[in-house]
Amino acid sequence: MLGSLDHPRIAADWFSTTLLRWSDGLVIYDTWLLNFSGFSEWQGGGGEILLDFYYFCYLIAFIGVLFWFGRFRKQGWIKIKPHVAYDALLLAMIGVLVGAKTAYIFIYNPDFYFGPPPYGPVDTDDQLRRIFLNWSGMSSHGAAFGTAFMALVWWLRSQRKAPLSIICDVGTISAAFGVIWIRLANFMNGELYGREAPSWLPWAMRFPVRSGKGNTVVFADRQLWEVMPKPESEAQAEKWMAALEQANPGGVVDQGGSVLYRNPQAYLQPYEVIVRAPEGIQTVPHTDPNHLFFGVFDVVTTPRHPSQLYQLLLEGVLVLLLLLWLRRRVKRSGVVAAGFFTFYPIARFIGEFWRQPDVQFQGQGNELGTVIFGLSMGQLLSLGMAAFGVCAMIYYARFGRVIADMKMYPPEREDPKTPPPSMIETGMGGSTGAGEIAGIEKVHEALAKKQVEWDAEHAAEQAKAGGPHGADTQLTEELADDSDSDQPKKSE
Repeated sequence: MLGSLDHPRIAADWFSTTLLRWSDGLVIYDTWLLNFSGFSEWQGGGGEILLDFYYFCYLIAFIGVLFWFGRFRKQGWIKIKPHVAYDALLLAMIGVLVGAKTAYIFIYNPDFYFGPPPYGPVDTDDQLRRIFLNWSGMSSHGAAFGTAFMALVWWLRSQRKAPLSIICDVGTISAAFGVIWIRLANFMNGELYGREAPSWLPWAMRFPVRSGKGNTVVFADRQLWEVMPKPESEAQAEKWMAALEQANPGGVVDQGGSVLYRNPQAYLQPYEVIVRAPEGIQTVPHTDPNHLFFGVFDVVTTPRHPSQLYQLLLEGVLVLLLLLWLRRRVKRSGVVAAGFFTFYPIARFIGEFWRQPDVQFQGQGNELGTVIFGLSMGQLLSLGMAAFGVCAMIYYARFGRVIADMKMYPPEREDPKTPPPSMIETGMGGSTGAGEIAGIEKVHEALAKKQVEWDAEHAAEQAKAGGPHGADTQLTEELADDSDSDQPKKSE
């Protein structure tokens, strides 16, 4: 327990009912026994997990979207108004969650959502509950393409004015940052672990075993059983139990809130069994006859590669550093986003050689769980994604918009209450009442400059005519002659 907010007298004097604590996740209302050695968990109390570690890491990943958009906006690399970052966050959340879940449903585990019982839903209500309320199982490839789809919708909705390519550049940098946290969550949850590791590897680890449907696997009566939770509705539970008995007669053990379902092929990889012996907890092969006579035993893998950490470094840290390096060297938008769709699948393809392929693809003769040519489903999806990324990089390297020439988005809008500028300004313009022409001050300045030029030309003409007074004398005589000619002549 890392920390708790408790009230010692809610339950009893000798108990502490924890209002809030953090262990595997953020837990509310959990009861702990208070004794002289400190807090120890009381088996009679449960607790409701408000935010488990997996979604806590998702939260940090989404906060990273705001961080990277704010950072690059302040640096002037992306010219957007502050609210655009929040638009990007909302669309990223929709694209990641919906895209990742949709891809998992249709590619990795369609039988759980659309197949018949015992693994499929018992009715339409159960099916809808699994689709919309069961968020276990996410696909990173689906998250990537879901986000790309939401970005396209944004661009079309803005009438093709949003700088989609530069927004995707920042978005993919945020995605690489998020991959770091998601892979850390995979490791903490003991899921998506690696293939068998050699005995000399010092960091090889054992992980809890789950079936291809995500159920916990236990060992009893020298067989594997799946621990399957019952549907919440009593009517659904009755239909579901009847389907289990029909599919596996004698292989169903009702435990109240859950059911033990006998399935020898729940897990086809080598595994070990946890035994609580007097000398402590031990792991023994499931074929060991000295320990495994009675009881239900937890099942773990043989020592495996912690491939989640390998992928954290390859798909997260390495790809993030490559994108940041690329950002400092490109002049056109879209290249960084294309780099993500190229670098990430390549890193994923490499990491899959240490990662255990998905359990749901295992079968007799294919215990490893590959799909075709010895490649996993993740590697096949990565090949298609990398091809898309290479094509996108070639296109944006040649035709992408120059980042330095991009303008602010969205542009400043004119106030609709302000009338358009007029050539005639308000105000009286002398006795004519015609008003003053807009920009008349600039006209006056131009005329004043022109008057100076005219005065200089006039002075030069005077100098040629005999000095400053010669021209005036000649003009006076001409005017005098004109005045004499206008007088009436006397009669002779």
